[in-house]
Amino acid sequence: MVARHKHWNAFRAGLILCVAGALCGEDNVLTPAEKSAGWVLLFDGKTLNGWDSSAPVPPSGGAPGVSPKKAKAPGDQRGGAPAQGSNPRPCTTPLGAPVPAGGSHWEIVAGALSPCGDIAGYLTSKASFKDLVLAIDFRTGEDTNSGVFIRSPARGNLGYEVQIWKAQPAGYNTGSIVGAGKTARDYRFLPDQWNHYEITAHADHLVVVLNGTRTLDIHDSRFSEGRIRLQYQKFPIEFKNVKVREIKP
Repeated sequence: MVARHKHWNAFRAGLILCVAGALCGEDNVLTPAEKSAGWVLLFDGKTLNGWDSSAPVPPSGGAPGVSPKKAKAPGDQRGGAPAQGSNPRPCTTPLGAPVPAGGSHWEIVAGALSPCGDIAGYLTSKASFKDLVLAIDFRTGEDTNSGVFIRSPARGNLGYEVQIWKAQPAGYNTGSIVGAGKTARDYRFLPDQWNHYEITAHADHLVVVLNGTRTLDIHDSRFSEGRIRLQYQKFPIEFKNVKVREIKP
């Protein structure tokens, strides 16, 4: 009976993930229903088309890739060397486009966006969005530091960062938006498995859903438009199934 109960719990958890993130279907493609609903695929699973590696903005008078002792504004997550103990894997392929000084190196591994090497930083969409629903899958270890930014300005490291970190020092843990809203309780991603974020920004209304559970529902008007930015601060982190549906007026 105990074995059967454990089997059912595992099946139920997998079913929730399938429903929440469509993780049981084919990766990096749009279904006919998604196309009809206006979804756009931002990552094709094969190339970095539509994305740029962005160099972290240095502190005043510093050099790119150097981390300041303290961020100067809420949501300002400058890069540099990956966090201690992250043990990044060596890069194996050249980036398709030139990497700016201090920019991080991203590769495509088994249909997923994966950073590598010693410079932490960001992968930023070329396209800019205002009101949107962003769906994205991520996989990482238990002790990680990453995030997904929306409405990120072309210059700087600001925007709304939806956190992927179980114990952020200021309390903006997984499911929170750094500098804008903290979750009412802890929400944990599944380590070393694929997880699903759905992030909605409509005017000043921001909603975060992790694996089918709403973690945050707030109003904030600091950033009205910008790019999508994927953060590499501690290895490993992978992303796939990056899809956007713009909310029309």
